Amino acid sequence: MGGEATGEKDSPVPATPAWGSPLMSVFAHADKVDVLLMLLGLLGAVGDGISYPLTLILFIRLTNDIGHGPDLLQGFTSRINVNARNLVFLAFALWVMAFLEGYCWARTAERQASRMRLRYLRAVLRQDVEYFDLKAGSASDVVTSVSSDSLVVQDALAEKLPNFLMNAAMFLGCYALAFAAVWRLALLALPSVLLLVVPGIVYGRVLVGVARQIREQYALPGAIAEQAVSSARTVYAFAAERSTVARFAAALEESARLGLKQGLAKGLAIGSNAVTFAISAFTLWYGSRLVMYHGYQGGAVFAVSGAIVNGGLALGSGLSNVKYLSEAISAAERIREVIRRVPKIDSESDAGEELADVTGEVEFRNVGFCYPSRPESPVLVSFSLRVPAGRTVALVGSSGSGKSTVFALLQRFYDPSAGEVMLDGVDIRRLRLKWLRAQMGLVSQEPVLFATTVQDNILFGKEDATAEEVIAAAKAANAHDFIAQLPQGYETQVGERGVQMSGGQKQRIAIARAIIKSPKILLLDEATSALDTKSEHIVQEALDLASAGRTTIIIAHRLSTIRNADMIAVMQSGEVMELGSHDELIANENGLYKSLTQLQQTSYSGEVDKVNGVSGASHDIGESDSHNMSRRFSSASRSSSAQSLGDARDDITEKPTLHVPSFRRLLMLNAPEWKQALMGSFSAIVCGAIPPVQAYGLGSIVAGYFLTDHAEIKEKTRTYVLLFVALAVLSFLLSIVQHYNFGAMGEHLTKRIRERMLTKLLTFEIGWFDRDENSTGAICSQLAKDANAVTRGRPDGSSDPDCFFRHCILDYGFGYCLAIGPCNDSSATSNHYQLLRSPCPIEKHVQEINRSTVQKQ
Repeated sequence: MGGEATGEKDSPVPATPAWGSPLMSVFAHADKVDVLLMLLGLLGAVGDGISYPLTLILFIRLTNDIGHGPDLLQGFTSRINVNARNLVFLAFALWVMAFLEGYCWARTAERQASRMRLRYLRAVLRQDVEYFDLKAGSASDVVTSVSSDSLVVQDALAEKLPNFLMNAAMFLGCYALAFAAVWRLALLALPSVLLLVVPGIVYGRVLVGVARQIREQYALPGAIAEQAVSSARTVYAFAAERSTVARFAAALEESARLGLKQGLAKGLAIGSNAVTFAISAFTLWYGSRLVMYHGYQGGAVFAVSGAIVNGGLALGSGLSNVKYLSEAISAAERIREVIRRVPKIDSESDAGEELADVTGEVEFRNVGFCYPSRPESPVLVSFSLRVPAGRTVALVGSSGSGKSTVFALLQRFYDPSAGEVMLDGVDIRRLRLKWLRAQMGLVSQEPVLFATTVQDNILFGKEDATAEEVIAAAKAANAHDFIAQLPQGYETQVGERGVQMSGGQKQRIAIARAIIKSPKILLLDEATSALDTKSEHIVQEALDLASAGRTTIIIAHRLSTIRNADMIAVMQSGEVMELGSHDELIANENGLYKSLTQLQQTSYSGEVDKVNGVSGASHDIGESDSHNMSRRFSSASRSSSAQSLGDARDDITEKPTLHVPSFRRLLMLNAPEWKQALMGSFSAIVCGAIPPVQAYGLGSIVAGYFLTDHAEIKEKTRTYVLLFVALAVLSFLLSIVQHYNFGAMGEHLTKRIRERMLTKLLTFEIGWFDRDENSTGAICSQLAKDANAVTRGRPDGSSDPDCFFRHCILDYGFGYCLAIGPCNDSSATSNHYQLLRSPCPIEKHVQEINRSTVQKQ
């Protein structure tokens, strides 16, 4: 049977390898090309990581050569040339490794994520309805997983994993170099690794946690905005624009408060990196002792000090990715669980029979059924009904009597817990599921139209249908005439959920979609109950035409629509209580069908007269009046939509002149936070001055290592070690002030922009919302993302343009002053090349070489 099919060979969804390790689930969708890309990416990541310790090796040689000066002129220049050439080769190798790392991982991540999304979507569409009832939660959760979980895995493969590998290689390489070059210093500084890992842990635990809270909190204002935009007609009708914006602003207050907390957490996390200054101060101070009393080279001590600090930072940065990798593993496990799940009713299975000649006879034999989510509440109890081929049978009864469940069982969304459902005398569980559903056409009370063209909606019933078949189906559904009058005919967009079509038009498109595949069985689920009298008459004619010659089963509450049915089954509590034609059932004064007509007479004036064949003119007039206002409103809204579509060309010429984008105008939006702007800017400028001061201190200390006077070495080392301690304290405090104040500016700016955007949106005409480019999803996405994109321009952190310019101006300006200043110092001696007193040793060596050449000549 189709419900028992378990073979993956029957499904187009490729099976994923059953690897035991959870980590392997991340790579479960890789093919041979992806394996090759990942191997090359691994090589690139490791090469990128060890490039820094290799650079330090060359730096040690260059520093020692320059610091000691040329013993022999020819040997000195030869060593300098060799090391300089090696640096060029290393730079080229680093470029190749970095390219492999970036390209290969990004490429394989995109390939695997695309394959994962396709398999996941196929697997979700493969599941039976029971899966969505019990395990999947809401439909939005299932759809969200297609993008969110796959994006988590893609981000881990493209960025987090290579970053982890690169940092791990850098950490191992740095500490291997440290123990090989100066093991005393490396051993003493090894415990400082814990202090260097702290910033990564703080950032990963606190900051990411706050960011998650912000995303969750924004769900409330996001829901308010979505409701307002999707129900703009209702908001306008009740003049609720101001109250909607007020509720939206109040919901944003909590997000702003969490944003301030995020700014403080970010300042603490980034400020804690100031511990690197303290560790550098300690290692450089102890390194001076090693130079003085243990004979270590100054270049080696200085390089090992840098390797210890940067290796520890690499470890902290690498460990911060572990959290994202664990999330990727969890997401991949969830995806693989869905992909590998074989449902009880497998729509992708090819197992089962196909009847050669289908007449359309349907029979239910003693069927019992309970929904999986409510196993204790039976819906059908010993339900038996036979529908002869080519006949029309109507199901009537009160709500909850099981009418819709009959359709669900016939389409095999569920299997009955007892009894059999037969098609032409064959149990439908023995038939191939896709073939079975292809024999049926469904028209529901609220037809679902997709946001595409009329033709594509009809083709959804038969994807390989020709244009002639589409037109023929539309004519059979009495829809061709109104479709031909649309602006683009069959290529007209129906809008989101068919909003640009009337109820009758949507129903006729749904009928055309149902009959284009020439089904043997037509299922009508209250297809006219939501329509006014005029639309109901048009749609009923289309339904009568479509059901001719087909087995038709109708669920109806309006008894006027089924009085011509061949047979009417009256259901109650999951059983057929009465069965017969309209005239037979209405003749039974004490029957259930008669009581239903009397109830409708109470609810709808004149309905019972129409059921009994009496003129229903008064009823038609009354019902027409009851629907008159809604019809006029729908007509007006559709007219506005049609005008917005038909006058698109005029809109192009009538677009208002927009202001030229101005950064000054953006800053003026932040004018109320001028105090935070001043404090944040001042802190940012001072923070930008710290790196060049640090560079000057490092250069001074390494120059001091080559002095011969121990007292002078101690004095210079003490001075600059205290400078580093001061920089550590200053950097920590300024980072907190900078990120907190800029965070406050960003959160207030985000809130202000979102409020103004929603306020402005609620002043647009309804026709603007009906345009394809202004769907609810697109507008809500703008509210959520565009404001965040604007606030990314604020100076906040080490990766923004403000910090870039600060570093460029200060670093290069400071370096230029150092370069041109001391080179004219005539007090430098030729016996020792004291880098502390003369930070231009290369020029002094060139002068010495020239003097030696003159003496030899």
